[in-house]
Amino acid sequence: MTGKKSQRQDQYNRGKQLFIDTAKDLFKSQGYDKTKVADIVNASGRNVSTLYHYFPEGKKDIVKILLITDIKDEFDKLAKLMTDKSDGSLIDSLHLFYHQFVEIFYRNWYLMSIMLYYKDDFEADVTPITREGTDHMRELLAAFLQQRVNNRELYITDCEVAAKLFFAPGMENIIVNFSEPEKDVFETSEIDQLIATWQRETIFFDSTN
Repeated sequence: MTGKKSQRQDQYNRGKQLFIDTAKDLFKSQGYDKTKVADIVNASGRNVSTLYHYFPEGKKDIVKILLITDIKDEFDKLAKLMTDKSDGSLIDSLHLFYHQFVEIFYRNWYLMSIMLYYKDDFEADVTPITREGTDHMRELLAAFLQQRVNNRELYITDCEVAAKLFFAPGMENIIVNFSEPEKDVFETSEIDQLIATWQRETIFFDSTN
């Protein structure tokens, strides 16, 4: 009996995932607004009643799942990167962390745009995830900066504030870059300028000392 239940569950999960993967491809290729439930059903080769069995609110439910799973997975990958690469060059590490942060938005812009343009529909589900993710990034960055302060590579009186100041212009820069078609999504002048300012103001110790 247990084997049959497990088999049925696997079949259920595969059917549900088929709709998710199909919808994801369509959202990427033609956008959320232009993707109709009928498009997802036709492309998946299933029927509409089965889709609504899995997702009572239709494509809105599918988006919620994608936002929760895909974005959380991206933040988890970045957290691991920040931990694994924490002993690299100070400047190189700061650039690496930020560029990977940009990558999260770049790889998942179809989801980010849904969240921006249909904020009222998804904010309640997504905000806790993005807040938890960005808060964790700031905590890791603050720990990274504190380690460099302890090593006398860097002088910052409050590493938590410094971590917030590092991410704040970065977030604004990302949104602007993605919102304006002529912008380069990987343009990181805000962060480059912030690091340069830190250096000019001698926040970084002279490596010869």
